Amino acid sequence: KLADCSERDPDLTELYIVEGDSAGGSAKQGRDRRYQAILPIRGKLINVEKARLDQALKNTEIQSMITAIGTGIGKPKEDGAGKDGKAEEGTFDIKKLRYGRIIIMTDADVDGSHIRVLLLTFFYRQMTELVRAGKIYIAQPPLYQIKRKKREEYVDDDVQLNKILISLGAEDVRLKNLADGKELSAAQLKDVLESLERLSKLSESVRRHGGDFETFLTHRDAKTGKLPAYLVKVREGNEEMVHYFHDEREVRAFHEANLDLNLFDVDIGQELLPLTTATATPKTGGIRRRAKKVELHESTTIHKLIGELARRGLKVDHYAASDKPIFELIEGEGEKAVAHPLFSIPEIHQKIVEIGRRGVQIKRFKGLGEMNAKELFNTTMDPDKRKLLKVDLTDDNAVEADQMFTRLMGDVVEPRRQYIEDNALNVRNLDV
Repeated sequence: KLADCSERDPDLTELYIVEGDSAGGSAKQGRDRRYQAILPIRGKLINVEKARLDQALKNTEIQSMITAIGTGIGKPKEDGAGKDGKAEEGTFDIKKLRYGRIIIMTDADVDGSHIRVLLLTFFYRQMTELVRAGKIYIAQPPLYQIKRKKREEYVDDDVQLNKILISLGAEDVRLKNLADGKELSAAQLKDVLESLERLSKLSESVRRHGGDFETFLTHRDAKTGKLPAYLVKVREGNEEMVHYFHDEREVRAFHEANLDLNLFDVDIGQELLPLTTATATPKTGGIRRRAKKVELHESTTIHKLIGELARRGLKVDHYAASDKPIFELIEGEGEKAVAHPLFSIPEIHQKIVEIGRRGVQIKRFKGLGEMNAKELFNTTMDPDKRKLLKVDLTDDNAVEADQMFTRLMGDVVEPRRQYIEDNALNVRNLDV
């Protein structure tokens, strides 16, 4: 099952742990046999956070990894037995490590992410010293393949893809403001698009906090144009309301009117609890309410970007969709020019990306098996081109790492549920 390399010096070798026989076959064909070894694994590993050590050692895939890596498992003998039962005293000896790098290579879908976490859990709990020594890496295969005319390009993520499409879409266009007839050239429009791109990312951040970006913008101070610096989410049963505030004083006024929420810690007086659950009261009809306050650090930057766009004729009032066209995006020149009516500021970015997609074939890789041997080597395994993430474990982050593995992979459900609730809006590229 293990396709070993010919080199025997660990400092010169690397082991790829690959998800599935299909990708494993491509990796075996495309690799450099001198120093790259391939170990395909089938299915999902046993969760060593929950399973007893003797159960884990019966797992065929774990047995294969232990044999291939060569160090044994557990804490080094001189360290003594682990008190928590996670890393028993065993045969671990880093001097017996057969490969200088151990590279986890899984698909970009949910199953691939799960397998990657299971592998990291195993290494963290049973081969901790490998992680501390910086021997564990995560491969970063490209997310997209772009074909345009005879050119072929591989793209790492959505940010890079978006930049390419914007560059293509803005080559021969200009933006006309229908209110005053002024136009922005293609060169001027590129500056606007950079601001819109930054604003789009910041709007996503506001949404991740639980706010609606268009509603957030409508809460600008009428005199100063200042945007809200805080939001408070109040959940009553299955209903959630979001309130926006410009400063701490406004939050405290809201607190005084909603004492049942217990927004502020009584003992400290100033510290706002990240999440509090209120006692059911007659005011809430017996429904328990809970509230969460978020400080919107993005507010100042958004305010500056809105000012930059306003100087280009793009007013914040135009961010929300209008009944009538506000702008025209003019594509081409002379008789061949085509005018695209736009009803809001976000449509500028959307239309240019749409134009940029013309004549471009975009393929999203969901699995490593979708690439042939040559593609897999050139994009993910070639040391001169590939990108690797190094798994880092130091004394500074060890406690946090331990807590995270326990929370996500342990037996207790509630911390995991809370983590998912708090981070669900941060998910990107979820392939189910």
